[in-house]
Amino acid sequence: MGSIVGSTAVQEQPNAGNLAILTKVDKLRELIGTKVALPQLVVVGDQSTGKSSVLEGLTGFGFPRDAELCTRYATQITCRREVEEGIDVSIIPHNDAAPFEQERVKKFHVSLREMTPESLAQVFKDANEAMGIRNSTRSNPSDGVTLPAFSEHILKIEKFGPEEEHFTVIDVPGIFRKETEGITTEADIDLVRNMVKSYMKDSRTIILAIMPSNVDPATQEILKLAKQADPSMTRTMAVLTKPDLAIERTMQQIAIDHVIGTRSDLLLGYYIVKNRGPDNAEKTLEQGLADERKFFSSSPWSALRHTGRAGTDALRTRVRELLIDLIKKEFPKLKADVVKELSTLRSQLDKMGQSRSNQHTQRAYLNKMSEAFQTLARDSLNAYYTSSKLFEERHDLRLITRVVEANEKYSDAMWHIGHTRPFASDAGSDEKKGVSPHTEFECIDYPELEEIFDPSDTIVPDVSGQDDIMDYIEGVYKESRGQDLGTFGGALVSTMFKEQSKKWKPITMSYMNQIVSTVHHFIVEAINDICPDERVRDELWNGYLLEDLQKSYRRAMDHAKFLLDIEREGVPMTLNHYFNDNLQKSQSKRLVEAMEKLGMENRVETKDGEGNVVNQEAGVFLSRAQLNNLSFNMANSDHVREYMHDILESYYKVSRKRFVDVVCQQAVNHFLLAGEGSPLKTFSTQMVLNLNEDQLDMIAAEDAPVKLRREKLGRDIKNFEDALRVLKGSG
Repeated sequence: MGSIVGSTAVQEQPNAGNLAILTKVDKLRELIGTKVALPQLVVVGDQSTGKSSVLEGLTGFGFPRDAELCTRYATQITCRREVEEGIDVSIIPHNDAAPFEQERVKKFHVSLREMTPESLAQVFKDANEAMGIRNSTRSNPSDGVTLPAFSEHILKIEKFGPEEEHFTVIDVPGIFRKETEGITTEADIDLVRNMVKSYMKDSRTIILAIMPSNVDPATQEILKLAKQADPSMTRTMAVLTKPDLAIERTMQQIAIDHVIGTRSDLLLGYYIVKNRGPDNAEKTLEQGLADERKFFSSSPWSALRHTGRAGTDALRTRVRELLIDLIKKEFPKLKADVVKELSTLRSQLDKMGQSRSNQHTQRAYLNKMSEAFQTLARDSLNAYYTSSKLFEERHDLRLITRVVEANEKYSDAMWHIGHTRPFASDAGSDEKKGVSPHTEFECIDYPELEEIFDPSDTIVPDVSGQDDIMDYIEGVYKESRGQDLGTFGGALVSTMFKEQSKKWKPITMSYMNQIVSTVHHFIVEAINDICPDERVRDELWNGYLLEDLQKSYRRAMDHAKFLLDIEREGVPMTLNHYFNDNLQKSQSKRLVEAMEKLGMENRVETKDGEGNVVNQEAGVFLSRAQLNNLSFNMANSDHVREYMHDILESYYKVSRKRFVDVVCQQAVNHFLLAGEGSPLKTFSTQMVLNLNEDQLDMIAAEDAPVKLRREKLGRDIKNFEDALRVLKGSG
């Protein structure tokens, strides 16, 4: 079975400073060892390479040698000096284990003051059972679930006594490549290999790679795994075991060359120890060390006598030096890591808000969120983007900037492509032809907006192949004229204006679709940011916010259609003096064109008082007779057609500018951004105040996972606060 070995007293004990820093790290390991990488020494290797014997030499703790009790989990062995002698054994639960399992394994605790091989073996059997590990006689519990062969919990062994030296080492299960029927499986092979790799990967870990002396180290998988975790091989030390099994002279020389350093690629080099064999199980550690010294004094191993790398004493001294040096080097960084992690944990707890066990705390929780949302909304409308990191990281949430961009696109689209036919005065202008509103206005896809948007509203009528506007006006006039002398009915202006503005609706509704989707996108992402609790967010969104948001979007869309009806379907009307200005300019332009055709090009000279020419200006000269005979010489219908065109053009320009302004001001600014019924004001403190007790409980009550997370964060924060006090020397 195994034996209790003798004391581990050594010639040189660590000084008070080293002892204090080692004690601090052990306290930290208890508090935060599973959450922050601590300086540590990890023993790794294949099964049956002598790992247990090396650990025995380093710690004085003799592991049971029963195959059923071989390492099935990581084992943390801590030695410390105390007046009384004994061993305490407990289990550190894996951080990802279920809460109930963590509580269960935490209850395991055994203290031994009188140690026998039988009592130690029983402790390991009880620990295996507490962790739920199967063996040859115990494969399935009563519920029929297959038990695992290995566990990710950590067995913590504290060995204390008056002659112990402060030291901590971690042993992980040995790598194996063949499953054992009824005990291990193919999946266990991968699990152990991954466990070994996870313990080796951190830069604060010294890797003690154990290998037998009767094989070439260059062929050992454990060194290849160490190379992956430690590419520079600066924190890996190799330990060769069982040199008595290296019978061939070639294998002996290979081992010696590695220890001396002629074949070593490790900065920390190779050490070699002589294990106690099964036949020497009853010998004390001192007796075993004496046998080891005698072995290394004989040829060919005596060549290693002056290297300081042969024997358990040399190994123990060196690894303790390495561990102390590593701890001193990493201690300042460790403090920074603890402070950073503590800040992160506190931030996560702050985001969760106060515990929500009654309607008062639930309402306060929702009120805090609604205030945060309103702050984001207000800042986004005022372009105050320095108030939150959200705006720095997400430019798509700079709401008013995105709205202004859309407004400008809308205004340009109405100006360049809003008319059905170009006016006569636009002939030859550089207008944008063939531009589709769908290329100007892009919507963010949200399924909940599909019922708000009507695809038929954004279909642009095909105006290709349309006749010239003057031909169109002539046709309208001929089909509608009466016996009026040189005039036309006012209804014709309505008919022509409606035809000329029939692209306004698809352009306007495409623009509204984009604004609505932009506002909705902002609201969705802002809610995601201020409400980290997914359950609360879903209940708040689907149960209370979404329906009201959809109503506010419909009001805005309906108002845009209302403005379209007023502008296009009603009687043309304006008090804007620009209508007359535009009309007079059009009439004056025709008069000037007639005069230019009738007159003669001439230059007009301007002279000073002395008769000197100071300026010449090109002009058109008309004689009085030509001026008296000035006429447009056109038919009555042609005159009416041109006049109808000028009225239509003048009114269209005034109406277009007015319409674009009121759509932006009313349908967008009022209904979607700043008005009382704006969707940005849906999630407000007033909405929270209107919730009854049942609604509050439905939205904001904490479910079991949230309560457990809050409790876990509380425990973690306390542990990290205690760890920080330890690091500062006050814990």
